[in-house]
Amino acid sequence: MSQETSFSSSEIDSFSDLGNRAVYLEQRQTCQCELLAVKKAARMRKVCVTRELQTRAERLCSEEIEYVFSERFDQEDAMDQILVPLQTLCAELKPRTDDDDLSDDTGLLQTRLYAVPLLNKEQEIILFRGMNYLKYRAAMLQQQVDLKAPCIGILDRIEQKLKDARSLRDYIIQANLRLVVSIAKNLTDRANSFEDIVSDGYLPLIRAVEIFDIDRGNRFSTYGTWAVRNYLFRTTKKGRKYRKNFVNGAETLALGLSDIRSTLRSQETYHRSIEQVLEQVLCSLDQRERQILRRRFGLSPAEVPEKFREIAEDFGVSTERVRQLTIRSLQRMRDMIEEQSLEIPDISEIL
Repeated sequence: MSQETSFSSSEIDSFSDLGNRAVYLEQRQTCQCELLAVKKAARMRKVCVTRELQTRAERLCSEEIEYVFSERFDQEDAMDQILVPLQTLCAELKPRTDDDDLSDDTGLLQTRLYAVPLLNKEQEIILFRGMNYLKYRAAMLQQQVDLKAPCIGILDRIEQKLKDARSLRDYIIQANLRLVVSIAKNLTDRANSFEDIVSDGYLPLIRAVEIFDIDRGNRFSTYGTWAVRNYLFRTTKKGRKYRKNFVNGAETLALGLSDIRSTLRSQETYHRSIEQVLEQVLCSLDQRERQILRRRFGLSPAEVPEKFREIAEDFGVSTERVRQLTIRSLQRMRDMIEEQSLEIPDISEIL
């Protein structure tokens, strides 16, 4: 980063200073920084330096930054409306600093649940708007990058905004883990352990946070509950028993899901609509990954989802390893869907 940056290395990763960083970076002028030095290095044929910088710029520009847009973002006082409240709130919140995944140990999971307090409505609004605004500003800066002569200062600002947006996302997720646990408790059976269901529910919770529109006036718990239940009801035997009675017309309206992609459709119609694309993207995975996904999500001829422990025993690996392979495979499938611009209803919410 340029020398005018006033944050130490420890402050760069501090959640409590996140709001301060966001305000500071928003006030900075367009950085000329090391551009002249880069051109000089190129003239001196230090190709490795220039190539490294261009590779970094190409990577950032190729990344599609997804955010939920709000008209507030384009207003002149957007920083005062969005970042100043975020600055105050982040200084008050004290999240966990560990980056560990959900633990298989129930005791540790319970400890993790209460590490972050529940968010009230005002805090929820500030965090969601802040997260999406940072991603929006990063997307705007992304358009300013000159791939032939990239500015290090702009690249630094893009990366920092995205990093801070992810920190806000992770805080919101951690504050809503209780939601997943409360749903998982009612879906455990002989084929699905509590830990497996909680792990499965973590995926739709992440996606729900990423696509939730706070400006619709709903609390996230309403939408998050729908997203997690809808996913778990499709993937667990006990959940499928109650699937038909889960979402009714009144609840759908309450969720504010007005676009056609969010209308309720039967399980049979859903499977018909995605069957072809699933087969297409599954072919991009290796044999072991395909077998794991087919068995985990009931895509095998038997159509009975299996728990991680059963799959792990057959493959001779740990339960955690199977879970990691599942998440990695789902991400690869999602990337392929985006690369090929496949438009399948609800597929973005399930992967």
